Amino acid sequence: MTDVYLHVGPVKTGSTFLQDLLWRHREDLARQGYLHPAEHPNEIFLASNDVQGCAFVRFELPEAGGAWQAVRDRVLGYPGRVILSCEILGRSTPEHIDRIAASLAPARLHVVVMARSLAAILPSLWQEKIKMVDPDVSWPDYLAAERGRGAPASDASLIVRRWRRHVPAARIHVITVPPPAAGRLLLLARFAAATGLDVTGWQPDPEAANESLDLVQAELIRRLNLATAGVMDWRAQRRLVNVVLLPRLRGAGPPLGPRLLVPASERGWIAAETARRIAALRASQAVIHGDLAELEPPPGIWADGPQPVTDAGLLAEALRWLALSPAEPLPDPRDFT
Repeated sequence: MTDVYLHVGPVKTGSTFLQDLLWRHREDLARQGYLHPAEHPNEIFLASNDVQGCAFVRFELPEAGGAWQAVRDRVLGYPGRVILSCEILGRSTPEHIDRIAASLAPARLHVVVMARSLAAILPSLWQEKIKMVDPDVSWPDYLAAERGRGAPASDASLIVRRWRRHVPAARIHVITVPPPAAGRLLLLARFAAATGLDVTGWQPDPEAANESLDLVQAELIRRLNLATAGVMDWRAQRRLVNVVLLPRLRGAGPPLGPRLLVPASERGWIAAETARRIAALRASQAVIHGDLAELEPPPGIWADGPQPVTDAGLLAEALRWLALSPAEPLPDPRDFT
């Protein structure tokens, strides 16, 4: 019987890091009896959007049509173990999960869910919205919205509960995301324990790191989104930010601005929600890889007062980016559609 390991994220929990390693070590996976079912690096993303009816993208994605069926046929045609990883699957509704499970029958499903500290993931999630131009929202407004709904996109316990309709607890693996000081290889080791992989010799590609923005960089991109909203469609804005701006910001040297922190005024609801998630994961009887105590707010995450961004700071960051000498001419934004 085919065993399918579905790594479903959610976003901002190390998925890009793991997916890059899986793609670059496809031959090693095959030697171990595992199939990576994609023919190009973006195919699992397209397939995941296809099976979800493109519910979580804000633009037409015609290239996703039929992608899930193509991946699914490869999966079910393989007699061993398969690893399929896409963090957007963490957003799947119960109806999407029903569709996924039915399409992969009679394969035996294993689900891998990442759990990260809520206090630590909130700044990352807001930055991701800014990078994806989805839709423009300030840091205080974003926190207010998440406080009101309990930040469901980052809730591993919710994802576990939804998949339990189709997968027994013994085949649901929850990996706690270790603090940055522990190093990314610890996350890889936990992923290997959940999937049975031998990752000896696997090393991350430094160029594939999905680095966080500082507060000034995030605000610079947010204002760029506002300035271009009337002259570019959303897809063109997204490519301008991610193809042109972000690679040069990352290559500009040490950040000028402060790290984005969570206002101490948010501590109460985050502590209560964290306690609820830990209790729910413990009660779920899913297999835990790591330590649920890592979901507690990490040291140094709280800001005791406002974190203002000055126009002078934004100008300095913008000038630093403009001063970089690109290796090739910048793409014409009119070609980004």
